[in-house]
Amino acid sequence: MVTVENIKPISNAGNLKAFAVITINNIRISDVRIIQQYGKKAWVSMPSRAYETNGQRKWAAIVEILDETLKAEISKVVLSEFAKSSGSALPAAW
Repeated sequence: MVTVENIKPISNAGNLKAFAVITINNIRISDVRIIQQYGKKAWVSMPSRAYETNGQRKWAAIVEILDETLKAEISKVVLSEFAKSSGSALPAAW
């Protein structure tokens, strides 16, 4: 069971729209990101860390959800709660 503990909307951060804290069966995951590029569907990104190699910035996963059904449930629940917390329906691109 996926539960959203809280969502913190972010302003003026480009494609990053919010951070969320979720729990999955008594496991808490912080820094779950809600990302949306202009005119595209929003998506949920698990925590990751940035690093540089050969002058290029890359990202490495901290948490990976391997079960596709669970991954879809997380996205559905997080995006639904984000829509409720922002006080409006999901944008058409979602």
